[in-house]
Amino acid sequence: MERSFAQTEQALREHYRIDVPRYTIDKVTTQVCREAKAHNSNKPETVTAAEVLVSEVDGSMLPIINTEPPKGATNQDRRKHRKCHWKEIRVSTVSNPKLADTYYGVALGEPLVIGFMMLECCQFRGMTPETHVHAVSDGARWIADQYELHFGTQCKFLLDIFHACDYLAAAAQSTRMSADERKLWLWQCKESLKKSRAKEVIKALEKLNPEWTEESDHPVAIAIKYLGKREEKGQLDYAAAIEGNLPIGSGEVESAHRHILQKRLKIPGAWWRLERAEEMAQLRALRANNRWDELWQHKAA
Repeated sequence: MERSFAQTEQALREHYRIDVPRYTIDKVTTQVCREAKAHNSNKPETVTAAEVLVSEVDGSMLPIINTEPPKGATNQDRRKHRKCHWKEIRVSTVSNPKLADTYYGVALGEPLVIGFMMLECCQFRGMTPETHVHAVSDGARWIADQYELHFGTQCKFLLDIFHACDYLAAAAQSTRMSADERKLWLWQCKESLKKSRAKEVIKALEKLNPEWTEESDHPVAIAIKYLGKREEKGQLDYAAAIEGNLPIGSGEVESAHRHILQKRLKIPGAWWRLERAEEMAQLRALRANNRWDELWQHKAA
């Protein structure tokens, strides 16, 4: 699962002295991937109810190849119709702060599909009607909308603080402040955010550019509008999260990108058909969730 099919073929020959054609390895892997995808939609055998869950979601771009000839094409040689592009696949992580475990979900599709995946992951990690869901993610509007749609008042959404600081950094960079002044200003703003004093930060931004307008595309104006909208929706209440020993950054899902998706799906030279990329991601999520043996026991039953 960590190696390419060519490397797997070589490893089997080197360590076990058996020859398995690359085509066979590909075929068997495809079958297991599809079974893993189906099994991921089944509730785990053991689920413990949780008082609090931390949910994060983010996207990762995967290299996708399409060789399907267009309708009506006279030349059916797939090599002539090779098109490469990048497609975003979403990863969701759910963890119980009282336990050292994380549940992973992956999905392709529209926001509603991702929302159902996020909900399912929380249910599989022990969400009940009394569970508080602490959600942390970047500022994409659809993410907050999906948490509101599927979790309602049971969930409190928090903008990833490092994402907020990116806007502050861009605003500071657009001014004539020296490097040391920018560093101090950013530190002060970050400390204010951590104390849930977002309005003070917005006032500090306004002082950088007193003539800002809603229509302006200046970095300062963009930061004011961006943070202002999140503050109105209560998405910058970092003090409450810190007091509850809950994360204010989405580092867990960022890490999941590396060890679940990128470690296999973004190896040098790899390009994937769309359906195969999702199936392989589902297989890797299954193993990360420690459900590998569960799948084979289910197959043997």
